[in-house]
Amino acid sequence: MSTITSETTLREVRQIPEFKEIAPFIMFTNIDPKDDPVNPGLDPEGFTMHSPVVIEGLEYLRGIINSGVQVAFDIWTDEEKAKDPDKENTKLVYMPGKPGAPFVMVIAGGGFATVCSFLEGYPTAMRLNQMGYNAFVLSYRVNESPLFPKPQEDLSAALRFVFAHADECKVSTENYAVAGFSAGGSLTASWGTENLGYAHFGLPKPAALFVCYGASKVVMPENGQRNRFLETMIGPDVTPEKVRAVNTLDNITASYPASYIWHCKDDPLVNYTAAIEMAEKLTAAGVPNQLHLYEKGGHGLGVAEGTPAEGWLSEAVAFWEKMSK
Repeated sequence: MSTITSETTLREVRQIPEFKEIAPFIMFTNIDPKDDPVNPGLDPEGFTMHSPVVIEGLEYLRGIINSGVQVAFDIWTDEEKAKDPDKENTKLVYMPGKPGAPFVMVIAGGGFATVCSFLEGYPTAMRLNQMGYNAFVLSYRVNESPLFPKPQEDLSAALRFVFAHADECKVSTENYAVAGFSAGGSLTASWGTENLGYAHFGLPKPAALFVCYGASKVVMPENGQRNRFLETMIGPDVTPEKVRAVNTLDNITASYPASYIWHCKDDPLVNYTAAIEMAEKLTAAGVPNQLHLYEKGGHGLGVAEGTPAEGWLSEAVAFWEKMSK
């Protein structure tokens, strides 16, 4: 059995026999490297597992698979996928904690171009398991324009799957939480809104959302400038109405779930001031929330061990537990 090291590449991880069923979703992308609008020509298959917690998360997941637990599930039926082939680009990975405990739906980021579950999903789910909680890691549709509301539909389908298979997975469906990072944080934030979230899909309200350096704010571009992230979400026909529809800050009401929000002030990709505005909007709406800002750390930290943001997950879980009472 090959051991994953800091030099092991994503390509090599995908070739590990235990990961056969989830190999494409360890880091899902359907972008040809030469067409990548952000890093043209960059081959993600050469990424190395440089972080100790990433290696630990992968080995932990491999251990679950070797124990005989089924971890990979389809959230769409064969008929649904035949009718809408892009639904093939989804997967739900189950990582069990304490039987009968609540669960967290974990959603990695990737700029809505990729889904980096190995970086932010599996390590977070592992730590949640170690705290006694069940976790599911969602790989959702990306790299389509217009993309929204497809990721929200995927999140809805994933939650319906969990609710329908709660006994099989030995999870409680009471007081669930959703945790998302970066683009996954944007998806998580949208799950609290009435137009794109739990209420729209007729699903129970989560006890808490963990919005981790998420793009909860998008604005209409000025002076004819283009915004690739925004155009991915709503398509090339950018209008003020479409922008408001996907901007979480424009859609916060008193029915929004309690939220734990964190961000680093030196984040080069998502401006941390959106986190402040989100907390202010939630407070004004009477929604319980907790905001943590860190001076340093950048972007893409995941569980953030060994960084100034280390410990955020324990604090977020404590907040969730308080909101669940």
